[in-house]
Amino acid sequence: MFVIGIGCKKNLDPGGGACACSPTIESYLSVSIKGTNNLDLLNVANAGAFSKDQIKLYYNDTQGTSQPIEFEIRKSFSYGQMEYAFNQLFSSRITLLARNMNNKFFLKLGDRKPLELQLKMNGNKTDQLLVDQVEVPRETSTSNADFYIQSIFSLNL
Repeated sequence: MFVIGIGCKKNLDPGGGACACSPTIESYLSVSIKGTNNLDLLNVANAGAFSKDQIKLYYNDTQGTSQPIEFEIRKSFSYGQMEYAFNQLFSSRITLLARNMNNKFFLKLGDRKPLELQLKMNGNKTDQLLVDQVEVPRETSTSNADFYIQSIFSLNL
């Protein structure tokens, strides 16, 4: 009789943490940026919106040199009965930086003055986003929001 062990035998954390074959949970920051009348300012089809080339997300290193942070623009989406009508600025790199070394970031939109961002992390979750020291609310435009939509911050300019 042969017995085959299919369970995971290797731990990443010798203290009993996550198993090496366990799925990882990615932390991220997702922000919709809206103008007057709830206009999506990340959708280039709208007047006054910003293209990805007009957006800079960065931090200043210890020498004061600006270091870019990778981000993408995620499109609006729908599935089943759920619809989210706004594009989002999405970055997982910024949350890694916020957890490990830095918590002061900058977002420059076109010719506007850079906005100072601060993230308050709780493990892998972005608990709070401050822009110029003012808390940014989470998305509430969808009444039947799922987990992902409830994690999007809604910045009104």
